[in-house]
Amino acid sequence: MLSFIKDRSEFEDIKKSADFFMLLFYSNKSQKSLEALDNLKKFSDKNKDVKVYAVNASEVGLHTEFGITAVPALIAYGDGKVQQIVYGVQSEDYYEKLLTTSPVKSSDGSKKYHRVIVYTSPSCPWCSATKSYLRQNNIPFREVDVTKNPGAAEELVRRSGQRGVPQTDIDGTIVVGFDKARLNTLLGIQG
Repeated sequence: MLSFIKDRSEFEDIKKSADFFMLLFYSNKSQKSLEALDNLKKFSDKNKDVKVYAVNASEVGLHTEFGITAVPALIAYGDGKVQQIVYGVQSEDYYEKLLTTSPVKSSDGSKKYHRVIVYTSPSCPWCSATKSYLRQNNIPFREVDVTKNPGAAEELVRRSGQRGVPQTDIDGTIVVGFDKARLNTLLGIQG
């Protein structure tokens, strides 16, 4: 069941007591936030064993603690740290997939989860195409806008030798541009 966090002390208690939870940052003033909240509520109603929370970022300032600068944004929190940050409106199925984000069996039989970061700029059509493709394939990702984060832009140039975006970091491997075949290979997307 979706619960609403009213203040920081309530959140601190949740962090201490829960092994894993999902937390949506939203605003009542954002239609996209309300849509994301509705989808997360539907997800929560079907997955009663998952602890799911929401916090109005306009009223409770927890978002700054996690570097959240836009809503809606959802964090998956486990093992005492943020496991994943996902921005934008997502479907119930997407939230379901987030619980088992792109699992891949490693050689020792354990599950491995992909860490995906997409470096973008607001006016880049290929950035939008990359994000859309990842969403279509239910691959959660974190987005970094290099126009707002010059340090990230410099780091990309150092790592890839390229200034252009999109660049997608998948478990430390950089994919330059919207290279669907390379994304498929690295993320195990079929076809």
